[in-house]
Amino acid sequence: MNILITGAFGNLGQMCVDSALKQGYRVRCFDLDSTQNQKLKRRYSSRCEVFLGDIRNTQLHSELLEGIDAVIHNASLLPPLSETQAELAEAINVDATRALIRSMEACSQSPRLVFPSSVTVFGKSFPGESVKTLSDSVSSSDNYTRHKLAIEQTLKGSSLSWVILRVGVAVDARTLKTDRATLRQLLNIHPESPLEFVHPKDVALAMCNAVKSVPANHRTLLIGGGKGCQINHYRFLKTAFTALSLTLPYNATSKERYYTHWMDSTEAQELLEFQHHTFEDYEQEMAQKMRLIRIGIWPLRPLLNRLLPYALAKI
Repeated sequence: MNILITGAFGNLGQMCVDSALKQGYRVRCFDLDSTQNQKLKRRYSSRCEVFLGDIRNTQLHSELLEGIDAVIHNASLLPPLSETQAELAEAINVDATRALIRSMEACSQSPRLVFPSSVTVFGKSFPGESVKTLSDSVSSSDNYTRHKLAIEQTLKGSSLSWVILRVGVAVDARTLKTDRATLRQLLNIHPESPLEFVHPKDVALAMCNAVKSVPANHRTLLIGGGKGCQINHYRFLKTAFTALSLTLPYNATSKERYYTHWMDSTEAQELLEFQHHTFEDYEQEMAQKMRLIRIGIWPLRPLLNRLLPYALAKI
């Protein structure tokens, strides 16, 4: 099969490309024309067809879609940029995606669209809530979730073959950067809030398997890591600190709610067979990533642990 992967050179996008190539797909990559992506184009061009440009440029769509059997549409603006650059996010996440859907519908043989939505569309969680299923209601709580729900609705009203994947918290050891405002928000979330991790490699596999799964057509599926990845917010947040041999204080006074949940991914796993990593794998990846820093700060660990609560309070 010939597949187009948009947002191909992001963290998840590269995993999708690698997974697709491993499965024998012929891959066309599309992403922004930037210095970093020019380097990645040279790296991948011997194995893939690579286009660089702006997804908002609808004149590119016919060339991108020529001969394509399926599209994995990762191109989007993520939080916090979806909130701080609202107009741009709307143009990319909603307008450009709807234009792409129209272009796909106009193809002589319309490709299937695999669309990554998000667990965040279930709204904000509370400690002790039940596991989310597809029968649970959804609601937008910010620009990002509004964009996801808008495209879900557009797809359901389209003539395309489509698969919607509501993805859990998908990070790995490469995704460590965060801005101060986001870190402050994360530190104020109730430590027992439910959070379902799913490894990005497993998400990429689910996407690639969704391309060819006949029973997944016109289905919305919940992409979580499974019971072994259903943790609380405190365990997730402390992983980076533990990798440095530091102790993140358990802040029982934190009361903020966040839009992460546990999900019933049974059906998705039956159809797409993607769950191969656990949260412990992520913890080990982080420990390996931080190994040299951990060794370097080891003599200062007692002092750093005493100072950490004060430092976090000032974020």
